[in-house]
Amino acid sequence: MIISELSAHSGVSPRLLRYYEELGLLPATRAPNGYRQYDESAVDTARTVRMMFQMGFPQEKVRALLACASRTASAEDHAVAREKVAEMLDDVDRQLTELGQTRQVLVDFLGREGVRR
Repeated sequence: MIISELSAHSGVSPRLLRYYEELGLLPATRAPNGYRQYDESAVDTARTVRMMFQMGFPQEKVRALLACASRTASAEDHAVAREKVAEMLDDVDRQLTELGQTRQVLVDFLGREGVRR
């Protein structure tokens, strides 16, 4: 599929798709006319990359997640990627704990006498 089709299927703008390709996160081939060509798996890849960037993950961690899901990566690459993804999961768990604590402080504050919600 060409970039406009990928954009329509993934909900990711053509500009971002080109940027993801430039970063090496979204592979594309070139047709004889110079148009970018993407396979069907690019839809999920584009959505995943966009979601991870929106959540604030750095490029290195996005790359690690993609490598973990890749069928062409070596066993060593998969092991390294899995380790990084596990670290990402630990980070998310830590952030959830912190958010829960922050939420409780706010709930306690609202529960005080004289504080209106």
